[in-house]
Amino acid sequence: MGLYVYRAIDDEGTVHQGRMPAVSSRELESRLLGSGLELLSARQSHTFSAFRFKVTARDKIAFCLHMETTLKAGLMVTDALQDQVEGADNGHFKDAISAIAQAVREGTSLSTAMASFPGMFDETFIGMVRSGEESGRLGETFEKLGKNIRWQEDLASQLKKLLLYPAFTITVLLGVTAFMLLYLVPQLADFIISMSGGELPLQTRMLLGFSEFLQQYWWAVLLAPVLLVIGGLILLRLGGHAAHTKLDALKLRIPVLGGIIQKILLSRFCAMLAMLYESGLPVIQSIGTARDAVGNRSLAQSIDRVIDEVEAGKGLTDAFSSVSLFPNLMIRMIRIGETSGEIDKGLRNVTDFYNRDIDEDIGRIQAMIEPALTLVLGAILAWLMMAVLGPIYDLLAKIGT
Repeated sequence: MGLYVYRAIDDEGTVHQGRMPAVSSRELESRLLGSGLELLSARQSHTFSAFRFKVTARDKIAFCLHMETTLKAGLMVTDALQDQVEGADNGHFKDAISAIAQAVREGTSLSTAMASFPGMFDETFIGMVRSGEESGRLGETFEKLGKNIRWQEDLASQLKKLLLYPAFTITVLLGVTAFMLLYLVPQLADFIISMSGGELPLQTRMLLGFSEFLQQYWWAVLLAPVLLVIGGLILLRLGGHAAHTKLDALKLRIPVLGGIIQKILLSRFCAMLAMLYESGLPVIQSIGTARDAVGNRSLAQSIDRVIDEVEAGKGLTDAFSSVSLFPNLMIRMIRIGETSGEIDKGLRNVTDFYNRDIDEDIGRIQAMIEPALTLVLGAILAWLMMAVLGPIYDLLAKIGT
């Protein structure tokens, strides 16, 4: 699927120019003929790729809300899509929805038409839409999808909020330290040495050494993080799937943050699995689709082992119990759901518990970050003051004796 820029003529001889997504130029010509236009020329635009283009979460939420509202109001899918085309602000998104609407009018199912845009609609989204089509509850499906996307965005914003303050504070701290070592300390170096009257204290020698090193090799200090990032990316590329899996496993073992990341991923997995299972998808397909939505290859490997156990004939409780990564709470809720026949309800209970736990953890860490960074900043400033004023105090002590 690509975007074509075309020129066409109507029955009255008026030339029309526009853009239209299509699988090929022949399909483009067929679509234009259906609209009463005869194709004159067409070229594929290289600024658009249906396979790579991605929409924002805001676009998806608006799309789901619109589809939910119009379908529940009784409109046909094609009419709902056409309304979305007319009201879309994102040009690429508008072109893609236009192509999907045209494909649906020609007899293609909505889920199949969406599958032509994998960069826009992932497998989870398409699987849910397909399930909604089969059950005849497409409006409810878009409602669940919209809520799920909003919920995931809320989780992501919480994590960003947790990282934003320390990142800003550390950046300011590094900037102040660099200013002192590159500008202030060199201005005071001669004065400090002349006032020492002898050997400089250790902290002062360290300060002057750091300042001199930074003045001579500032370029290396700036270049080192860039080279580390580039080297890491090269290693990940050469290492392939195994390297990415190890990196994802390390993310889950980061002190403090690792536990929160794991809870977020498990909460996302449980919410997605509950939504898919409730929609009527088979258990194994639901687990596999929810696994793809997790976004962590280490956790996905553990879920693959669960799938293998289920395929071997084990129940969900035994399958999840066989993998040590999943906590007892999740296994207990699955056991209760399996016994009562309401697995989706048990999984939603796990999601609700983790959401509350995540909020509490983030609040607790945010309350600790500010005093901790204040102590670090105070310690650095105290060391700088001792390094600068130490020789002066030593000189005054000698004069006093």
